[in-house]
Amino acid sequence: MTRMKETMDRGELAYGSFCALKDPAIIEILGYAGFDFAIIDLEHSSLDLSTMEHFIRAAKVAGITSIVRTPQNDYATVLRAVEAGADGVMIPHLMSSEMGRRVVNMAKYPPLGMRGIDGSTRVARYGNVPMSDHMKQQNERLLVIGMIEDKEAVEDLEDILTVEGIDLLFIGAADLSTSYGLPHQVTHPTVRGAITSVFERANKAGMKVGVPAYDGKQAKEVADLGAKFITSPAVDTYHLTQTLKSHLESVKAAQRAG
Repeated sequence: MTRMKETMDRGELAYGSFCALKDPAIIEILGYAGFDFAIIDLEHSSLDLSTMEHFIRAAKVAGITSIVRTPQNDYATVLRAVEAGADGVMIPHLMSSEMGRRVVNMAKYPPLGMRGIDGSTRVARYGNVPMSDHMKQQNERLLVIGMIEDKEAVEDLEDILTVEGIDLLFIGAADLSTSYGLPHQVTHPTVRGAITSVFERANKAGMKVGVPAYDGKQAKEVADLGAKFITSPAVDTYHLTQTLKSHLESVKAAQRAG
């Protein structure tokens, strides 16, 4: 069982971050800092598949769950991510139950999906796991996470929740606000209403949902709505930028005061 699953099974919030920096050390740093999962972002970065595989190895070393956010509905990337050993795949803009079934078919073996069979991959220890055991283990351990970030997905949520093989949902609040014609207004009543609606229906269906949280106060708010996992609202590059700017400004301020 992965660290993310263990945390959620204890009834605690699992916490993670998006990663776009090209050094696998960032994954290790997150793991050693106590994060539960790292999202390797292939949607909004220039990370390639070779780097992704090294990130997955780094996650294993540091004991942190590795999730690959793929380009939308991209079979080639989904397959390569799961064969490289990712603990989960996150699919942007999951807008319908039909798309959900296609994603499950890409990521999971029969009887859940129709994933191509190859026992020579890294996740199968390069042929050292019997194929029947490997297929069973993959279907049990692999997390398929659908991103709810479109008005259409909110409207079709009941059907999406019926798709066997979708394990978690994640609300992309920024893109969701755009789909309602309210770009980046994630606290607008219309957007907040949509987010609350997703939580209410998912909670009723027993589906775990995650969402970004900007600080401790917001983390408490979304946890009260039913969030089971949360992420920082931005990618590692942004956090590094803000940390460096804050440090530099504090040094300059001390010099001006001196």
